[in-house]
Amino acid sequence: MTPVDAARRLFWETPEESLLQAVPGIMSIAGLLVILFYVSGVMATGLFGERFPQWFGSIGESMYSLFQIMTLESWSMGIVRPVMEEHPWAWAFFIPFIVIATFTILNLFIGIIVSTMQELSHLPDPTSRQRDIMAVLQKLDANLKELRSQVTQASSPAAQPRGFDSAPE
Repeated sequence: MTPVDAARRLFWETPEESLLQAVPGIMSIAGLLVILFYVSGVMATGLFGERFPQWFGSIGESMYSLFQIMTLESWSMGIVRPVMEEHPWAWAFFIPFIVIATFTILNLFIGIIVSTMQELSHLPDPTSRQRDIMAVLQKLDANLKELRSQVTQASSPAAQPRGFDSAPE
């Protein structure tokens, strides 16, 4: 099966099955994200919470601000530059967080999808199995017709041997 056939099968023929097969991997990534956000939220609250309570005053606010940073939505001008005015070393926290959260997690999601596509490409094509079953059924049907014709010929009076027409006396 070619990669194009695998992609067609993954996204158009059986999208429910492929998404269901990818759920465990996606849930693992979601778990990693929760751990990353919680640990980073605790660190950000401890490092920047006193000076910037609107963004890092509690763990929940820190996690929300870190989510905004992860999505790259006004992270530089909106959050990081004001924090760096007070804490010039803050880049050492935010840049690794962005790299880990954004790029690594994105690559993991892509990896899960590609892995699922690869697994599906190694599965047998369900239509080929149906074709095989139909071929076997057609052969069985042909054999059954041949047997019926042989039985019909054997039971006809013309098929019986001559000389046995009369019963013994």
